Amino acid sequence: MQFPRRPSVVIFDKDGTLIDFVAMWGNWAEAFIARVCSTVSAELRLPLYEAIGMDPITKKIQSDGALAIAPEATTQRAIATLVQQHGVAPNDALALVQRLWQAPDPTATAVPCADLPALFAWIRADGCLIAVATADNRAPTQATLQSLGIAHAIAAIACADDPGVAPKPAPDKILVICNALAVHPREAIMVGDTPSDMLMGKNAGVMACVGVTTGVCQQPELAVYADVVLDNVGQLKLLWR
Repeated sequence: MQFPRRPSVVIFDKDGTLIDFVAMWGNWAEAFIARVCSTVSAELRLPLYEAIGMDPITKKIQSDGALAIAPEATTQRAIATLVQQHGVAPNDALALVQRLWQAPDPTATAVPCADLPALFAWIRADGCLIAVATADNRAPTQATLQSLGIAHAIAAIACADDPGVAPKPAPDKILVICNALAVHPREAIMVGDTPSDMLMGKNAGVMACVGVTTGVCQQPELAVYADVVLDNVGQLKLLWR
């Protein structure tokens, strides 16, 4: 497949697409679960793995699980509900979860999935804008992009804690980006590592949805939703006319 025409904007997911998802979130998830269990109850171990969408034995992260696609605040509220069931007062549960959360360092754990500065320079040289639509919050997203040396190349960002923006697979993040950049969604492409990313693109009416297997999904799962599946974002050049 090749794009039918040059896109006006390339919209990337972040974790699992631009950076290695497991390197940032895999070890963190196990450490977080251990903190909650030691603070509240060891009986929470399996419910916590289920709540965040991670297999307790294989440690495989589910592509439709909270860790992969849900906003941080949504996941924290779900875990707070579990904590309440083990004797923590409702008024204290969310504060406890937030204290134990201790999100991963957005710079130390960010391992790029390709030569991102070179890729972004190439895309911009062809006259395309670049944007990021992520389920992560804005502050860590900006810190990650800065540490990767690509923040200056990004024209717009849509994040989980942006007010009034529904989470994936709703089209909101893409529509907000396209509106900010004065680009119609049919002139945009969406690049991501989950079915949720692909469905967000489809729901927004983008030109094409490109899946990459550097995150939580393999080719067969992504191929159901994507127009094309690549090994990594560095292969985007193969789709250009």
